[in-house]
Amino acid sequence: MKEFDASNPFLRVDMLTGCNNLVSFSKSLENNFENIIFERTSLIVVDLYQLRDINQAKGFDYGDRLLRWLGIAIKDETDTTVYRISGDNFVAVLIGGKHKTHEATARKLFDRLNSEANLLEVDAPVVRMAVIHFPDSAPLNPPVVWRNINEKLELTSAEEPFQVFHADTSEEDVATLRAIDLMAKRIETLGGTLQYTFKLAYTDPVSNAPNMLAIQRRLDLAISEAIVEQKPLSLCMIDGDNLKQYNRHGYHAGDDIIRKITGTLSAVLRPNDFLGRWRMGDEFIIILPSTSVEQAGMVAERLCASIESASMGWLYPTTISIGISYYPKHGDTANKLLEAAERGLQLAKMSGKNRVILAP
Repeated sequence: MKEFDASNPFLRVDMLTGCNNLVSFSKSLENNFENIIFERTSLIVVDLYQLRDINQAKGFDYGDRLLRWLGIAIKDETDTTVYRISGDNFVAVLIGGKHKTHEATARKLFDRLNSEANLLEVDAPVVRMAVIHFPDSAPLNPPVVWRNINEKLELTSAEEPFQVFHADTSEEDVATLRAIDLMAKRIETLGGTLQYTFKLAYTDPVSNAPNMLAIQRRLDLAISEAIVEQKPLSLCMIDGDNLKQYNRHGYHAGDDIIRKITGTLSAVLRPNDFLGRWRMGDEFIIILPSTSVEQAGMVAERLCASIESASMGWLYPTTISIGISYYPKHGDTANKLLEAAERGLQLAKMSGKNRVILAP
């Protein structure tokens, strides 16, 4: 059985935006973003303009929506790894090709963000953007990169929100670079501590899978991605059938069956699918991005079959019931999709269990 790995959502990914986080950026920078042949590199540094004012005027939930939209749009337009390196700052790393091509990608992204700003009721310019070109034939020096990110972004403004720079790669100011390097390492250490805290907050202690809070975060992001990218999204709510018989053998047996179900389900899922434990009982949620309802039905049937087969070696033969909902039919919010999936699950239970039912 493949061991379920719940670490990835917490150790390298920002749960709000789905972008890689600060610690991931720092570690990737140390490894030269795996650019082993030192191809030409550009960084697109994006700042969500006046986020503090937006939060004060419209609330933090609205600010979170903008950050989520921004992360999705940057990933979609650049088709590369995107990092959220602070509350309102993102970095997209472009490797290979020509600097002019990188600049054109950044300009297209900038224009798209401002064109969509009206739909989100935000004044343009919605972002400040610094495009920083680094030379090829040499690895990136992390303190130099950090210095350029900070200095070049500060040179942008509301009057000149889009600017292109060639990086200052000089290393003559040794004291400043050492100070920057030390600060970056301290931030990375603090980030690692925060990540551990987030992992505790987002992880179910029994199954080691993402918990209810993590599911809600991931579902909000998945819905935003589906809306922006105009792609389908499906949701499965799963409940174990007759698992109370395990609890008669003590809570240890009940916890063990939860772990077995978690591992069996995770082994069937695709890399981008998201599995979490719902509430504190024997319910699970699976988020299926870019998945039509027909495809979700096939995935759900595989899940049922995998539990039925694996449980032949458990204390009792076990089955699961699954309710399916999907965007856009059942709504465009997490609550609407969850409520619809629960209706489907209840119908599956009432119809005899060990089956998959699409929510009406």
